[in-house]
Amino acid sequence: MRNPTTRQQMALLRSVSLLFLLLLLLPPLFAQQIGSFDEAIEMGDRYYKQKKYLDAKAYYQMALKYKAGDSYAKSQISAIVELLKAGMEKEDEYFDIVDLADVFYEEGAYDKALTQYRKALEVVPGDEYANKKIADILRVKNEEKERIASYNKAMEKGEKLMAEKNYPEAIKAFGQARIIYPERSTPTEKIETARQLETEYESKLVTYKEETEAAGRYLLVKDYATALEHYQNAQNLFPEDEKIAQKIEEIRPQAEKQQQYNEVVGAADELYISKDFTAAEEKYREAGKLWPENSYPVDMISKIEDQLALQRKDLENNYRRSVERADSLLGLNLYTEARAEYNLALTLKPAEKYPKAKLEEIKAYFAEQQKAFEADYAQKVAEADRFFKDGEYERAKSLYQTALETKPDDSYPKDQLAAIEDIFRQQAEQERKDTAYNSLIAEADRLFENGHYDLAISKYEEAKTLKATDDYPEGKIGEIRQILADAQKQKETDEAFGKQMVLAIRLFNEGQLEAAKQAYENARELKPYDLQPKVQIARIDSITRARIQQAEIEKASAALIAKGDSLRDAKAYDAAILAFEQALEVKPKDPVAAQRLSKTKIIKRNYEKAIAKQKAFDDAVAEADGYFDSKNYELAKTAYEKAIELKSNEAYPKQRLGETVHILKRLALEQQKRFNEAIVKGDNFYEQENYQEAVLQYKVAESIKPAERYPKERIAECNSLLAEQLKVLKAQYDLSIADADKLYATKIYDKAIKAYQNAERIKPDEDYPREQITKITRLIEKNAITDVVTDTITINSQSTERFAFSPLPINVRKSNYILIKARNLSGKSFKIIFTYGSTKGKNGGFVVQVPEGEGYNDYIIRVGNQYKWFSDDNDWLTIYPENGNIEISMVRISKSD
Repeated sequence: MRNPTTRQQMALLRSVSLLFLLLLLLPPLFAQQIGSFDEAIEMGDRYYKQKKYLDAKAYYQMALKYKAGDSYAKSQISAIVELLKAGMEKEDEYFDIVDLADVFYEEGAYDKALTQYRKALEVVPGDEYANKKIADILRVKNEEKERIASYNKAMEKGEKLMAEKNYPEAIKAFGQARIIYPERSTPTEKIETARQLETEYESKLVTYKEETEAAGRYLLVKDYATALEHYQNAQNLFPEDEKIAQKIEEIRPQAEKQQQYNEVVGAADELYISKDFTAAEEKYREAGKLWPENSYPVDMISKIEDQLALQRKDLENNYRRSVERADSLLGLNLYTEARAEYNLALTLKPAEKYPKAKLEEIKAYFAEQQKAFEADYAQKVAEADRFFKDGEYERAKSLYQTALETKPDDSYPKDQLAAIEDIFRQQAEQERKDTAYNSLIAEADRLFENGHYDLAISKYEEAKTLKATDDYPEGKIGEIRQILADAQKQKETDEAFGKQMVLAIRLFNEGQLEAAKQAYENARELKPYDLQPKVQIARIDSITRARIQQAEIEKASAALIAKGDSLRDAKAYDAAILAFEQALEVKPKDPVAAQRLSKTKIIKRNYEKAIAKQKAFDDAVAEADGYFDSKNYELAKTAYEKAIELKSNEAYPKQRLGETVHILKRLALEQQKRFNEAIVKGDNFYEQENYQEAVLQYKVAESIKPAERYPKERIAECNSLLAEQLKVLKAQYDLSIADADKLYATKIYDKAIKAYQNAERIKPDEDYPREQITKITRLIEKNAITDVVTDTITINSQSTERFAFSPLPINVRKSNYILIKARNLSGKSFKIIFTYGSTKGKNGGFVVQVPEGEGYNDYIIRVGNQYKWFSDDNDWLTIYPENGNIEISMVRISKSD
């Protein structure tokens, strides 16, 4: 199985590819610069003809914004989506091929895997994963070649050592080969063969030692015949032993003479047993001449003479008893025992006819028996010869052994048994040669298939020495030589191909893409089947397209930056910031756009501070004028002084301050009365817990009589209470912000806006709530799916307007929001009722409360959580204002990110 990650990585790549396709389906920002429907259609058709489908789709979508529901634009968009889907199918084909290649790779079928990875490159040229796996396979195959060489070297060493009968070292060599290729059975088989041969060899050595030691012992007693037998047994074990052969030649004459002696002594012993003492004595004398040193014949002659001397002492009685015993034994058909007694009787009385007649009778009986024996023996030998001729050597061997047991002196069965043993040895040797031959042929064939031709020829040549008559090795050698001859031609092509590839790589590295591409084209003409030139050509084409796309990105980014600069100069800071942010989306991390964005935000903050300062100044002057007009001169004086602190160069507050001071001087006589009035008012506000107004009155009193402690104490007390109130407000604000942030994080944007608005009401001086509301509004605007209302319209009170739109894709419905930009035309708060549905009828709706005021307001309503919204194919929306006229510039269906 592949590494756990292989299929997981493929699934992840598919997911990333799908996500990438979805991202590509979003319209590019520069497509939004089109000014009319006809222009958008023209641009879309132009890119469609150029097969730049994503750009074409963006312009067709822009055309639909100018003319919703246009059938041509919609049909072109549908066609482009099908083309993009086809591209995804091509990607699926790539993954299917790579999956199969990975299976072959993990099974070690590298040639098959290599073919599949190269097919994958035909589908996706330049793919990094496929190229990496191809490089891995080529590296493994190179390592495999080195492994094969090491393996063959170890196997050859083992064969040589085994031929030299150095079995322990041969086993080590075969063991090294098995370590290199543990999956191959040949090294293990060779090890087993070597161990078996080693065991047989050691056993033969033991037997050889025993036979030679026995022969040596028999030589000491000058028993040459027996010594010869033991030496011959040793020679059969190791025929190549020259010392044994020399020893056999040395003792063979004495051994042959002793063998004659043994035959003569054997005949003499048989005569002695049959009590033919005269004939036995002659044979013993003959044996004594063959081996004078042996005392046995002399001893037996002496024994015969003693027997005869004993028998002749009572000749008549001994003769008579011998004849009687002989007759009795003959009556019992004990011919051999009877013959011995008749021989003894004839020896005692050689002239007697009766023993002679009986001996002739017994001789005739044995002659008849011998005739039958000879016939049976001949039959067994003939049957053995037939089996021998038919090649059934085991059955022939059994019959020859039976015949030899019948006639031990007959040399023919012995010779045939020796011939059979020789045949068995030849067959074993031939079987060993066949095994070695087949092993060499198999190894040579493997080397041939793997392209290791020199090693293969070596193995085929070695096999020829074992079977010179087999044409197969010579045929394969001829085939290899033809391949090598063809390879020379291929080598010239390879060299030319290599030169073009090297040239192409150098030109590519120098940035000369067109020249490099031409060199790769030349290489491809030389080797049309080689994928690398095709891959590199595709890579160059991809780089060229990328550079063109980069130029388009640079152009779009520059246009957005110029737009931002223009808007900034016109003090439309929010629009300028949006333009710079769009420039960064087109070209992320662009330092120019980032610097302009940062600078514009600073200018905006300074501008807003100046506006706020002017407002504070105007508020202070208005407040002071109010106090002045209501004759609260002390408070007017304080307010004018505050205005002067804000803008010291302004003349008006200074003038009014002078007038106020003049009046205060005039009213100085009424100081106590005014002090008391201020204290009373402050105390009243204090009792009402209106601490801010109380502080103002106490400050009036303090300004009238600065030395009085009571106003100061009361001011401090009120400030302390105000701080407590502020702390409570801060806690309420923080809680509201926390709730809003949670809703924002979970993408419940409508409730998040309400929470941020609540926080804004608690602390109007905080910027964060308004910033988050603006951020949500921009996000919903950016993630537009379709615009229901794009042109500014007015809907009068108590009237209903209906708008159609295409049903939304199911997979985005649950995340839908509706963004509404509207302005109150009635000057009072009222409700707008929105209803949506499909061809089946009404499915649901929502209500928007329109506040007072003439400015435009943004309303964001979450509809994705309404069951009827996401479960049905809604395609219309109605708007019904209650008790007021409304102006709407946008109704957009969007989604969360």
